[in-house]
Amino acid sequence: MKDLILLSTQIHVVSVLLTILVNIFLYVTFLFESDYKTLARKYERYSLIYFFFLSVTAFTGLVLFTVLGFLWSLKIVLMILALLHLSVTSVKLHRIFKSSRTYDIDSQKLFKDYTVKKYFMDICVLVLIGFISYAIHI
Repeated sequence: MKDLILLSTQIHVVSVLLTILVNIFLYVTFLFESDYKTLARKYERYSLIYFFFLSVTAFTGLVLFTVLGFLWSLKIVLMILALLHLSVTSVKLHRIFKSSRTYDIDSQKLFKDYTVKKYFMDICVLVLIGFISYAIHI
């Protein structure tokens, strides 16, 4: 059983690290993009990758939670809150993207600003939760 817990934990940590790397890539990509049409195309293309890694992280977290016997702890609650934050901000970003128009400069600026802020906050949340979880584990 101990080996199963260790393997599940390692797989979850790898998925979280991959999610952080995808967020860093998206943050840098959208930070330096100025053309709205290119930004919109990249968002449509890269959002699938982002949601794939987010779902892999959620799935491995659920598997780990199951292996641990559904024991609640501060780490589990923080990770669930982080997942909710990432999901809610992703839905909000998608709504902003759908409401932005190619001819409306204000909605384009709102989309770009929110995109950059969202991915930066995602990185901060994931890294912070990782540090807190590691500190609690020690």
